[in-house]
Amino acid sequence: MDHMGIWSVVPPLVAIILAIWTKRVVLSLFVGVLVGIIIYTVALGLPAIEVLTKLSSTLVDQFIDDWQASVMLFTVLLGGLLGIMFSSGGSNAFGEAATKSIKTRKGALLGTWIFGVLIFFDDYFNTLTVGSVMRNITDRYKISREKLAYIIDSTAAPICIVVPISTWIAYAMSLYISEFDRLGVEIAPFELFLRTIPYNFYPLAAIVMVLYLSLSNLEFGPMAAAEKRALRTGQVFDEKTKADIPGQDITNLEVSKKGTLWDLIIPIVVLVGVTILGILFTGGFFDGVGFIDAVGDADAAIALVYATLLANVVGIIMYTTRGVLSLKQTMENFLTGIKAMVPALVILVLAWSIGDVSGLVGTGNFVAGIVSETLPLWIIPFAIFVVSAFMAFSTGTSWGTFAIMMPIGVPVAVVTGLDPAMCIAAVLGGAVMGDHCSPISDTTVLSSTGAGCNHIDHVNTQLPYALLATVVSAIGYILAAIMQMAIIPLIIVMVLLFAAFYVLHARDERVHPDEEIAKGKAVR
Repeated sequence: MDHMGIWSVVPPLVAIILAIWTKRVVLSLFVGVLVGIIIYTVALGLPAIEVLTKLSSTLVDQFIDDWQASVMLFTVLLGGLLGIMFSSGGSNAFGEAATKSIKTRKGALLGTWIFGVLIFFDDYFNTLTVGSVMRNITDRYKISREKLAYIIDSTAAPICIVVPISTWIAYAMSLYISEFDRLGVEIAPFELFLRTIPYNFYPLAAIVMVLYLSLSNLEFGPMAAAEKRALRTGQVFDEKTKADIPGQDITNLEVSKKGTLWDLIIPIVVLVGVTILGILFTGGFFDGVGFIDAVGDADAAIALVYATLLANVVGIIMYTTRGVLSLKQTMENFLTGIKAMVPALVILVLAWSIGDVSGLVGTGNFVAGIVSETLPLWIIPFAIFVVSAFMAFSTGTSWGTFAIMMPIGVPVAVVTGLDPAMCIAAVLGGAVMGDHCSPISDTTVLSSTGAGCNHIDHVNTQLPYALLATVVSAIGYILAAIMQMAIIPLIIVMVLLFAAFYVLHARDERVHPDEEIAKGKAVR
């Protein structure tokens, strides 16, 4: 049978409800996997011992698949790289160099945005590095910590999901590849990801919105009050709500005072450059395959493994031979970085497992059948986006949401004939939106930590901005489904966004900098 009727939706529903109730994603995913296996075992009339057998084999299978093993190895190696890069002192050196070249308030805001966009390969490293590097610079220009946290958060997950060299993309591709394999549909996974980019309305709107707000005086909602406080009193954070936020393992590492700007730049250049070359190599480009075909046929996961391996080797040689870090410090920090990735690895294994279980009980086929028979096509991507956003906001994780929604979104696209890139982007964009705004999201917490901002203050000031991007994005998905294309709806989304900016300007809710700030002088 291709599904088990209403029982097919029980495993993901259990995971969703339990995650919302307990706020514990690992527990929720595990219970969802267990419930799905029990349903499968009972439906086939298998002995009870098969529950334990199938549960064990399902979990073990996640370590056998070549793609998934590569993703896990990449995640581990990236954690090690983050550990040694952060402790090398390269980010501190970058901050000192940036201080010499940034001369105005807008320059500080724009510099933060640019730096956030450039660190696109991991959201954890993005939030921690950008915050630690730019905090002293933005303080000089009376930029509130709430505004800094917003910029960091809006250039972390949103940029990671639209640039094809990140932990996020490797993970997302592993999920939808599994779904297409179960459905017997052949795809070029990397090419399909590239097609999701113009459909990923929320991340693109969020990134553009931060850029506009960095170049204008527009502020609204609680953020306007925070910026007025910083400009008029010099208090970059609210003393009444100041609270200590525990740092993560990587942020607690001792930072070398011998690091230079190149200790940050060179490993990143190696990481990016080797990833690109690895994608072309695994796709057969150097054996005569055309560029587009090579990118489409590439094994992005193994390319990322190549890149992180070499970046680690380069970093270790650079730091130890120059005395930036001792060999003992380098190895200890490398292991600390790996330990910081363990929660992500656990979520990965359980996420893939619940995807397998959803395939066993036919969740996607059942939901796809209902959707194709009851909902009009034009509302399906909108519905996927909204449900994904709500789920991620409630649970605090976009990765867990990917795991639950991808087995639904992909079959729906295949059955209804909608562009799979559109439905996948709706899952990705919705999950990023919810994760971006959720007060229990690790990325939101790390953005507050990196910026040195009270966590709830960050959540409250960011939410109105994120909701504006959400509304225009939701409209975009309705238009995309009607038009069956991405570019025109994306243009309309941006037009609506700037129309909203115009209306907000007209309401004169801007922050009016004092004369000294308006002239671009730093506050010392």
